[in-house]
Amino acid sequence: MIWVIVLLALALGGVVALALYAVSLAHKVADVKAEVDSLMARGDELRTLVGQLELPSGHRD
Repeated sequence: MIWVIVLLALALGGVVALALYAVSLAHKVADVKAEVDSLMARGDELRTLVGQLELPSGHRD
């Protein structure tokens, strides 16, 4: 009968570990999404700055 309690305790521990891993993974995904959003904003800023450039004509002397 003790083996049933041991297996249930192991199963409960596994479920808790899985839940903690899922929460950790969700936080990491949110962090990556925030970084991608930041990168996209920087790309938009760079696109705006490049659009403001006035390059001289390509004549060589």
